[in-house]
Amino acid sequence: MVARNVISDVLERIPQGSFLMTAAHDDTQTGVLTPRLQICSTDPCLVMVSIPRGTPLEPLLRDSRCFGICKITEADRLVERRFNPPPQRGDDPYVAIPTSQAITGAPIIHRCEFFMDCELVGHMAPEADCRIYLGLVKAIGVVKNQEDPLTFNVMESIEEMVGSKKIYAN
Repeated sequence: MVARNVISDVLERIPQGSFLMTAAHDDTQTGVLTPRLQICSTDPCLVMVSIPRGTPLEPLLRDSRCFGICKITEADRLVERRFNPPPQRGDDPYVAIPTSQAITGAPIIHRCEFFMDCELVGHMAPEADCRIYLGLVKAIGVVKNQEDPLTFNVMESIEEMVGSKKIYAN
């Protein structure tokens, strides 16, 4: 049997960050903080996100079929307070936080370092305390100044023969 301190030591070595997963449908929008984001593929660009089971974000993901991922700085206490614990159903945690939309309509907060706007292409509900969502990145951007409007690059597959690989154009 493996000692708990060994398991903990190994899990702490896996790179993590602070990400806000966002979604909106009709007049409702919310988000959930998560440290679990993984790039699955670069051709096409796919990301996998794990969030706690039972959050108010799940019905919005189901209905909108899209989500945003915003990289949050470790020092951002406002976002931490608004989204941890996850907002209750009916609450709008984005009040007084500047947001925009890229392609899918998911909220993208201006307070992030970078963002990805994703189409939901799959999900898993393992017998665990989480749900796993797979997103096809439709737009991507880096936030240089929170006061400026968001700029982003649209991810479009262009079949150009470069060896046997597809390339993506911005």
